[in-house]
Amino acid sequence: MTAVGRALGALNRMPIGERAVRVGDDVLYVASLDRWLAALGWKAGLLERGERRLMARVVRPGMVAVDVGANVGVHTLRLARLVGAAGRVHALEPEPDNYRLLARAVRESGLARVRLHAAAAADRAGTLRLYLSPVNRGDHRLHPDAEARREVTIDAVVLDDLVADEPHVDFVKIDVQGAEVFVLRGLRRTLGRRPAAGVVCELSPALQRRAGTEPEEFFALFRAAGLAPHRIRRDGSVEPVSERDAIAAAGPSGYVNLWFTA
Repeated sequence: MTAVGRALGALNRMPIGERAVRVGDDVLYVASLDRWLAALGWKAGLLERGERRLMARVVRPGMVAVDVGANVGVHTLRLARLVGAAGRVHALEPEPDNYRLLARAVRESGLARVRLHAAAAADRAGTLRLYLSPVNRGDHRLHPDAEARREVTIDAVVLDDLVADEPHVDFVKIDVQGAEVFVLRGLRRTLGRRPAAGVVCELSPALQRRAGTEPEEFFALFRAAGLAPHRIRRDGSVEPVSERDAIAAAGPSGYVNLWFTA
């Protein structure tokens, strides 16, 4: 790890307690400097503003939504309010500290329509190793990093099995730091049901390759379900984008969030 990385990691280990941050109608709980800064970014509309506005546009009462890589719950709580009392949200977060904060936010919100799952989504059930980032607790990965990371054993579930009893699945959000293909392999049957809304999914070509997969399979899994990629604008509107241009858009930052819909 670089000197800068070690310094940031040391700052992130400093105890700040569990702090409440209001983001719109919701209250999130954070316990590290990086998550506190992320929560402030969500609050100010600097982070994932387009994605949140897209959700408000397409998610309707009575829908069933799945939040894969829920972190501390910024999208989980938003989705729960949008689907309303007749809907349901399944939120998956494998990292124990993030999960604890997610569970607290859901519990104190009173949003009973959220089902929490302390697990990662994958293409087979069992256990996996999660490699923890000391700097960014939104950057834990299911594959080793170039630099050593602390590891924890986590549970893995197949989404097709998890939501098999749902009468419909309308909206899915996937943010899993390069493990997208593994999630999608375990979501084939569900995607074949043609979600009424679609899927917001992060594309991380470099991380996908480090995990042993390729962007081509990522797009092929969506194509097989009849879902095409769209670019998400900051106002929540979308426009079609070619697979090649989507990969290019991920270049500067290493990732891009895409909207996949029929």
